[in-house]
Amino acid sequence: MEHTVVDNLIPAIVTWIAERDGYVTKTKLLKLLYLFDVEYYRYHRCTFTAFAWEFFHLGPSAPEYDRVLTGLLAHGILSEQQRSNSPECETAFYKPTKRVETRRPFVKVNDESILLEVLHRWGTRTTGEILNYVFFQTEPMEAAIRNQPLDFSLISTERPAVYSRSSSGKSPSDVLKLRTKFERQQEEKKAKERRPFTFTPPKYDEDYFKAMGKLETT
Repeated sequence: MEHTVVDNLIPAIVTWIAERDGYVTKTKLLKLLYLFDVEYYRYHRCTFTAFAWEFFHLGPSAPEYDRVLTGLLAHGILSEQQRSNSPECETAFYKPTKRVETRRPFVKVNDESILLEVLHRWGTRTTGEILNYVFFQTEPMEAAIRNQPLDFSLISTERPAVYSRSSSGKSPSDVLKLRTKFERQQEEKKAKERRPFTFTPPKYDEDYFKAMGKLETT
C-alpha cells in the first residue's frame, strides 16, 4: 500500500474515539476528516489530507477516501464490524487493530493540537450532529454547489465563535441553594402524584331530587 499521511491520521482518529467508547462509521469518519481539513486550512491555508473535496450526497466527499479506507482494512490496520445484516440498514463500525496515538501523523505539536480540538468537540458526537454542523456552519459548504469542488479559500483565518452559556453571576453557595430548592419541589410534586386517588361522593340537594322525580314521571 502506498503510504500517505492519511494512513496514520485515520487510525489515530479511530483509536481516539474507540478509547472513549465512541463509534466510527464510514460517514462519520469522512466528515471528521473534512472538519480537520477545515481547521488545518484555517491555520496553514492548505488541507492536511490533500483530498479533492467536493459537495456530494451527504455533504463533503472525496474520491480518494474509499481507496484509502479499503487499503487500511485490507492491510489489517483497521477492522470492520457489521452491526446489522439487513440490506436496508447495513452499517459498518471501524475499530483500530492496534493503538495509534494522535501525535503520530504530525511533525509539529501544534498540528496535533488542531486535530485534538476537532476530536474533543466532535469525536463522540452523533453523525447527525456532525452533518448538521458541516452543512450549515463550515465556510466551504455554505457556498457549495452540488457535484462541484469545495472552495476552502473561503475559510476565515479567525475561528468561529463557539456558543457557551453566560454566567448567572450567582455564587456557588447561591447556586447550591437554588438547586436544593428545585430538587425539593420536584420531590414534593412526585409525592403528590404518587398519592392514591380519593373519590368524594357528590352532595345532592332538594332541587336535585325534585328534578330527578320529574324525569321519572315523564
